[in-house]
Amino acid sequence: MRAYENGQYDFALASAQLAASQGNSDAQVLAGLILMNGETGLVNDVSAADYFKRAAMTGNTDAMLNLGKMALKSRGGLSPSDAMEYFAQASAKGRLEAKRAIGEMYQKGIGIAPDQEKAKSWLTEAADAGDTSGARKMGDSLIETDPKAALVWYEKAADFGDAQAAYIAAIMYVENFEIRPNSARAAKLLEQAAYGGIAAAQADYGLLVYQGAGVTRSIDGAAEWFRKSAEGGDKEGQFLYAFTLAKGEGVTQSYEDAYYWLLKSGESGVDDYDNDRRKLREKLEANVDKAVLDRARRRAGL
Repeated sequence: MRAYENGQYDFALASAQLAASQGNSDAQVLAGLILMNGETGLVNDVSAADYFKRAAMTGNTDAMLNLGKMALKSRGGLSPSDAMEYFAQASAKGRLEAKRAIGEMYQKGIGIAPDQEKAKSWLTEAADAGDTSGARKMGDSLIETDPKAALVWYEKAADFGDAQAAYIAAIMYVENFEIRPNSARAAKLLEQAAYGGIAAAQADYGLLVYQGAGVTRSIDGAAEWFRKSAEGGDKEGQFLYAFTLAKGEGVTQSYEDAYYWLLKSGESGVDDYDNDRRKLREKLEANVDKAVLDRARRRAGL
């Protein structure tokens, strides 16, 4: 394991195979993973499945889950219909990922006939037991038909620590007409999503911080959230960071950086937002030295 964690995959595989030959199920799983993922440069699905099967026979649930995943992709001589057996074994031993996987099989009709009631039952069981992804997937399955029920599941997933679910729930409190608006709850969920690394949420939360809407107002704090969002690849975050750089609000004013992030932000496809981009670009191009703008263009690859 130390060799594997250090990226010494050849040595890790040789060591795992030695221990696997002596019946160590964790070593069998490790050897299977290395071979399944081709981390030594060669994928060997048949051998990987063999190692997993040996470990599964001793009750190793990691092996059962990996066999189920391989079966869903028809790897290692397995077929999607084989997946249920392995996931069911892992589920019986308490693995929540297996319960969720069975729910998704019923939901999508992979390897078995689709059955939405059974899908809901399995996903609910996983989510109620604390499976974060299962709770979010329940929300995903309901958002078009029953937004209020979906919100319950998204908030449950958020309570389990799911940042993406927190962001979806926050947006629903603001934008979904079937949900009673709740700006305080939306702000709290946005904060969770922002701290969880969701770039779009960082831009939205930064705006709340900038405006002091439901949170303590901080120009410096807003600029920092815009920076994180911009560096995370969110287009609106990139524009907002460009705007703060151009004005020097909460950051050292830099026209070159402002123009760079403005170029990176591209177009949003929303008329009002794109008008704001156009106005900022016109001001920068009319008032900033061309050499500064050219440096920003080169940085942006333009």
